[in-house]
This record gives sequence, structure tokens and C-alpha cells, in this order.
Amino acid sequence: MSKTIIIEEECALLNKTGIGQYTIIVEKALNELNLNYKNFSKNFLKIFSFNSYIKNFAYIFWYNFIFIFKLLMIKEEILLISTNFFLPFIKLKKSKYITVIHDIRLFLYPNQATKIGRTLFFRRFYNAIKKADIIIAVSDTVKKELLKYFYINSDKIKVVYNSISSNFINFKVDKSFINKYNLSEKKYILSVATLNQNKNIPELIKAFESISDKYPELKLILVGGMGNEDREKLTKHHNIIFTGYIPDEDLPSLYKNALLYVFPSLYEGFGIPIIEAQYSNCPVLCSDIPVFREVAGNGAEFCSTDSKSIAKKLESLINNEPRRNELIFLGQQNVKRFSIENIAKQLKEVIK
Repeated sequence: MSKTIIIEEECALLNKTGIGQYTIIVEKALNELNLNYKNFSKNFLKIFSFNSYIKNFAYIFWYNFIFIFKLLMIKEEILLISTNFFLPFIKLKKSKYITVIHDIRLFLYPNQATKIGRTLFFRRFYNAIKKADIIIAVSDTVKKELLKYFYINSDKIKVVYNSISSNFINFKVDKSFINKYNLSEKKYILSVATLNQNKNIPELIKAFESISDKYPELKLILVGGMGNEDREKLTKHHNIIFTGYIPDEDLPSLYKNALLYVFPSLYEGFGIPIIEAQYSNCPVLCSDIPVFREVAGNGAEFCSTDSKSIAKKLESLINNEPRRNELIFLGQQNVKRFSIENIAKQLKEVIK
């Protein structure tokens, strides 16, 4: 009996950050392998985007009733790939379930969600690791965390890395976004991250403020949603710019023209901006945490997560062009590990 590959992307593609991008990468990898797949996304959840609680309950209804009903109409065996942590509560016969675990952040930083949000997440998370035939971890670091904190057989967890979005391949440099914020090439430091607690943006801001008087022409550009941080309480420094979300097509140019990319996170499951920066020939400074060592390889400078350590490394790289050029070269070599061809090979082993 033939098999039908289904990707559930209703929730994932509403997410502008890692989950949404990973969904696109999985689809590209399946195309690379010449494997046909279906998805049933009809932008159902956009109707409920005005309220996160209603959207959560709408998603549960969609996934466990409408989506399951659609699967029941398929006569072939089913391979369901869910890229957003979760799986239906019902396990269909003649089906295999794969779920992707991006991180265990909410277990480590529970205050990033409300009590109701945490309860919903934890229940769906535990259901997914129980129902899944295979769990995909986005890094070896996440796999080790899953084995450390949860009762899961090691053979059940496979690693499939993330990759570069298509926006970064064969892009044309567009300086209109640079001009919009009155920036000059190589005169700004870039950080791309939702302002959640684990991103450690307040320490980066303190670090920049502590050295900004020495470099009055240098700006700090913070790209991403506000998350659970209060921007007004973070800083009012005239050379720190919060852009909010920007169009995906603008990101490559923003990386390409930056002096440095800085990623000072306390915790991540992967760290897509690292490989985006490396692909864009932008030197990387990131926090010295296990997953960044895994993803960045030797193509980054590492620092502790406190503001003094960040400031010290910032100054060191600002004043050391040969080291920046070395990081660019090493980053170019490292990012080859995350080509879509390599991701397709990893995914093929999982599906096989």
C-alpha cells in the first residue's frame, strides 16, 4: 500500500519565527527528495488571530476534529509530519506520526506564557512525545535535553537541522531599508530576535550603552516582535532602534550591511540568525551556550551572557577588522553544513 505524506502547517505558517521557517525548510527538503506531500492549511486560524486564547482553542478544535476528519478520508497509509511541537490526541490506524521539537524553552522559562497557555502547551507537548513514532529535534543539543528531562527512548529521536530561507539565496542588495532608518553601511550592529526573556536583549542594550560614547556613529538595530519585554523600560537611547517585524525580503540586505551580528541568548533550540548572518558574510558574536557552539562551529566569537562580557567582545570586534574578516571566512565554511541538500539527507533517513 502506498503512503501519503501530510504536513500540518495551519499553526506553523502563522509563526513568523523559527517554526514557520522550519516548515518551509521541510517542504523544500521533501521537494529535493522528489517526495510528494499534501497539506490541509486553509488559513483557518487567521480568523482568530485577534485573541491568543481563542486561537489556541480554535487550533485544538481544528487539529482534533476537522483535520482528523480530513485524514480519515485518505485510504492510503499516512505519514503525518507536524512541525510545531504537537500531534492530534487521536492516533489513527495505518498511520505514522512525526513531531518536531524546537526547544524546551517553556519548561525553563515558564513565565513567558500565562498559566492557561502553559497548561495547554504542556498537555499538547506530552501528548506529542507519547503519540509520535519519531521525534525530530532541530539540534543535538535539543536531543540531549529531551533525553535528560523526559522519558524517551534515544532511538526515537532524530536530528534534522534548520537551513537558510530562500530569501537569502541569490538576493539582490536593496539599500532602501537601510536608508529608511538613516543607517550607513558597516555603521550598525544588528540583532534579530523576539524580545523574550531568553533572548537576553536587556544585557545587550546595557552593553551597547556602556560603549556608545566611544562610537557615536554606531547604532544598534533590534529587529523582531516585542515578546514579553517592555521596550519603553529597556532603553531610550537615541542610537538604539527597534524596528519590530520587517519583511523577510529585507533581512538579507540588513545582515549584509551590518558591521556585526550579535546573538546574546540565554537559551535557544537552534539559532537560525547565526547561519543567516554567516551566509550573508556578517561576522557573528554570540553567547557561549552549547547549542551555539554546535550551530556556529568556529565561525563565531563567543562571550558570556552578562553585559560587561558582551561589551568587551563588542569593542574587541569593532576595533579588529582582521578578526571580523576571519569570522566571515569561517562562517562561510560552516554554513555549508546547513544546505538544503544536507537537510534533505537527514530528513530522508527519518522518513526511511
